[in-house]
Amino acid sequence: MKKETLIKTMAEVAVFSALGFVLDLVAGLYSKPLFVNGGSIGIAMMCVFFVSFRRGLVPGIATGLIIGLLQLAGGWYTSPLADEGWKAFIQIGLDYWLAYPLTGFAGVMFRAFQKGETKKQKILALVIGSVIGGFLKYLCHFLSGVIFWPDDLWGVGGSVAYSLLYNGAYMLPSIILSTALLIVLYLRVPMLFEEPNNYQMRSGKESKPDAVETSSKPEAK
Repeated sequence: MKKETLIKTMAEVAVFSALGFVLDLVAGLYSKPLFVNGGSIGIAMMCVFFVSFRRGLVPGIATGLIIGLLQLAGGWYTSPLADEGWKAFIQIGLDYWLAYPLTGFAGVMFRAFQKGETKKQKILALVIGSVIGGFLKYLCHFLSGVIFWPDDLWGVGGSVAYSLLYNGAYMLPSIILSTALLIVLYLRVPMLFEEPNNYQMRSGKESKPDAVETSSKPEAK
């Protein structure tokens, strides 16, 4: 990766990490009454998805990691069952600094998206990648719920059923919303999703003037 490209990628990761954190923070404010043990319905994952499809797997994971760390800086939920240091480390990891980075695995469809020849192929790649990233985040919260948040809220017996329903109640709408808005953004401004290097190369070819054959003849005397 060229130095200039690396700097631009880092800048984009920083910008969309901050945007994702703000969106997650806002979602947490209006979702708190519904999800007393954490979680929110929002579109913060869209920021990770966007970077993953524009820049690739690693930048997407980096964006998710920064969002997770920013969440930690703003406070976190700790289960009463995480009463020892190593337990708290695992629980916080599953809910924060591991969950959001895994969202960046939407980037496994980066090449498929960039090489897609039709809108249908590209949208399919967007959907598959977003579902993969969203499901991995959901899996982290589900495991955390099973291990550290056993409860019988809503009258559902068993920690597995409770975690499945509780985390699914906010993760599934969030995945659907983030994916839908990502598709709308792509349909409205597809150029935003193009890998910058490819776009610059194509633009250079399109703007290159055709060669004009000239022949120099001595002036007649």
